Amino acid sequence: MSFASPLDQDIKERIRQATDIVDLVGSYLPLRRQGRIYVGLCPWHDDSRPSLQVNPERQSWKCWVCDVGGDVFSFLMQYERIGFREALEILADRAGVQLQPAGRPELPPGSPHDKKTLYRAMQWAAQQFHQCLLLSPDAETARRYVAERGLTSESVKRFGLGFSPEGWQWLLDHGRTQGFAAPVLEATGLCARSPASGRYYDRFRGRLMFPIRDAQGRAIAFGGRILPGASGDNPAKYINSPETRLFSKSEHLYALDLARQSVTNKKLREIVVVEGYTDVMMAHQVGIDHVVAVLGTALGPRHIQVLRRFADRVILVLDGDEAGQRRTNEILELFVAAQIDLRILTLPEEFDPCEFLLERGAEPFRELLGTAIDALEHKIRVATRDIDLLRETHQANQALEEILATIAKASAQMTGAAGDVRLREQQFLMRLARQFGLPEQELRSRVNDLRRKPNRTAAVAKPQRPAAGPTQSLSVPKVRDLDSREIELLEILVVHPDLVELAIREIEVGQLKSECVRTIYRTIHGIHDSGGTPDFGNVLTALDDPGLKNIWVELDERAHAKAATAQTQAHDILQGLISDFRYTTMTRDRRQQLAALEEKRLDDQEELAVLQTLIAQERGRHGISAPKDG
Repeated sequence: MSFASPLDQDIKERIRQATDIVDLVGSYLPLRRQGRIYVGLCPWHDDSRPSLQVNPERQSWKCWVCDVGGDVFSFLMQYERIGFREALEILADRAGVQLQPAGRPELPPGSPHDKKTLYRAMQWAAQQFHQCLLLSPDAETARRYVAERGLTSESVKRFGLGFSPEGWQWLLDHGRTQGFAAPVLEATGLCARSPASGRYYDRFRGRLMFPIRDAQGRAIAFGGRILPGASGDNPAKYINSPETRLFSKSEHLYALDLARQSVTNKKLREIVVVEGYTDVMMAHQVGIDHVVAVLGTALGPRHIQVLRRFADRVILVLDGDEAGQRRTNEILELFVAAQIDLRILTLPEEFDPCEFLLERGAEPFRELLGTAIDALEHKIRVATRDIDLLRETHQANQALEEILATIAKASAQMTGAAGDVRLREQQFLMRLARQFGLPEQELRSRVNDLRRKPNRTAAVAKPQRPAAGPTQSLSVPKVRDLDSREIELLEILVVHPDLVELAIREIEVGQLKSECVRTIYRTIHGIHDSGGTPDFGNVLTALDDPGLKNIWVELDERAHAKAATAQTQAHDILQGLISDFRYTTMTRDRRQQLAALEEKRLDDQEELAVLQTLIAQERGRHGISAPKDG
């Protein structure tokens, strides 16, 4: 959806007005009132004294240490590391505002294509399964299994664990009485339709149900585990919901909604990734609550993009058996290529995390997490395992070639600062040079050769949909680095929108130096031209870029902090700025005209016109009247 039209601007403004910024920020961070504002510890730097300020009157926020700020949209974008569109959808859902692209008919409530209906259906189903586990006689075997696994009633409640009975239409029958028709439950993945008879049936039957929630805590899918000894038509130990409008297993993680709360309160933003639902539940149960799980698939690039929103370090924990080791090797290159601190922990043989925690406890597991090694270091260890690097030259060369190919691929894909990438690469090459007894320069030359080789697989690979992530901000400078006249112009307009008409009539966008100031000025111009009031709130809403929102908030704060005389004399100050911009433009034009004269780029008639203009300007500067005829 494009938000260039007045209608789109109105939708954004409705969402902004319906979202109280104190409530929004306070749902993420503890806030306390301090006079007319609220303050809290900033999550983007090591803050010991509250640096984050929330202004309820202006519906804005600002951290002066980090130099970030804006409105409800930019706070969500910064905190969740998401793009504007996703922030808009989350806030619209929170505010109860329907987003409907132009030209598309509005979906009626109860439609299987209406996401709000699907969310409500999933939440209802989660409650049905949970109550069934707690109270139904049919769930006695499931309750006994949960107890045998060592899971407490508190864990069952926290994770919303449930049970789906054996009946083919247990959930469907309940749904009909609650207004959830079969097509809606089919759209959520909770039921399916027989291709032979066309009849609907429950997808999950006789299974322990693990609700899968998104980062906002909304139920979007389920994982179902068959109970030991059960005789169902589907013998698979686990089945997960299919891909739906709400759920994609390649970008969601189990218990991320709980783990992110833990990570927010810790100095080290670290998330541990395991394989199983019960692994996660047991870890949280013993107090290790920054643990999540993949959902029946290997950790992929979209998972990593999601994790980067919440963590600076990711530790992958896989089982100690051979299958776990094989899976580690399959996704190792992905880890190495990601610009994130990724570590790998291999558990002792034959242990999964749940078993390890039950048998040995939380503290030994924490100690193991502290021994997790860098992904590329793991690659080196795996490739050189059981090889005598000095005697078994053929195997050593094969291992080295495999490692160097991984380094070359990783360095080519890294997106961080060039200096950081080179330093990391150099550290690994120095380590390899010592281990293999070879000159570091020789290894570097080989990495460069491998990097230059064409990537044949990339040429035929299918393009992947980009992972959700933060929108790229313009290269926005600090306010203090902007031209002082341009700062003063915007400070006047942010406090006195009634002076906008005079400003845009006398000062053109092209007269401004900074691209970010030009963008803000164009936004003000556009709101005015469309008949709106270009006041602080409307301009803040119209700016999608978080960096520009930050500048606009800072200019507002600066303008209001100035002496009252500066605000009352705003009209005179603006007139002075108009004269200053006009003189600057005239001076620039004068230089260009003189250059054209000196370089003989004009014909006789053009040259005469330029000379007359220059003489008139010079007379005007000195207050000399033009000579009169006669």
